[in-house]
Amino acid sequence: MIGFKARIGLLIPSTNVIAEAEFYAMAPPGVTFHFGRLEHRPELGLKKYENMVKDLAKEVEKLGHGKVVAIAFTCTTGSLYGGKGYNEWVEERIREVAQISVTSTSSAVIEALQNLNARKVSVLTPYSSEVNELEKKFLESHGFRVRSISTLDTHGLRHSDIDEDLLLDQVKDIGPDDFDAVFLSCTGLPTITVLGRLEIALGKPVISSNQATMWKLKKMVGLTEPIEGFGSLLREASAS
Repeated sequence: MIGFKARIGLLIPSTNVIAEAEFYAMAPPGVTFHFGRLEHRPELGLKKYENMVKDLAKEVEKLGHGKVVAIAFTCTTGSLYGGKGYNEWVEERIREVAQISVTSTSSAVIEALQNLNARKVSVLTPYSSEVNELEKKFLESHGFRVRSISTLDTHGLRHSDIDEDLLLDQVKDIGPDDFDAVFLSCTGLPTITVLGRLEIALGKPVISSNQATMWKLKKMVGLTEPIEGFGSLLREASAS
């Protein structure tokens, strides 16, 4: 039976063309993902993140029609936009409607870094300097030291369209090497196929927004088996 282990709901920005493919690539047998899209209008600037949560209840209700057992608000900046505690506020708004287990990408990233005992983090994003500063402050508010945070040079491409070699080259040159882990931020950035190679090249853990969210969801729905091929975080067996 399709979805016999878990049906999971993901709320993604309407402009995101990466998350669906990456989550299905990582999906263990018996797990299905069901997506709701939240209006994401780049022309609104930072206000686009406030706009995303306006129709949250409607999208959550529709995911409920599919009998999902957990929901993730799958947008990094959208779940940390308001600073420390904003992720929990967004999650609670979803939980009030869905009455099931809920997480967000920023919560998953924090927990994943803590699981790796990573206190010093280097970050690569496709964001503006303004959004980078919001993310830096959010990570620091949870006790992490951000060794560097830099914006990916997409060479004129949309960040969803960059190739693996471009991402590999820029992460390898990420800056000061005094870090415990690298975080590739943005659920719309294609990352999962390069995580293992980057870990070999850097000798450090490398996590990404979608991978960390998958790791958290895996724990939430009680999946204990390792997931191979997408970095060391998912290779670990979860506690039952």
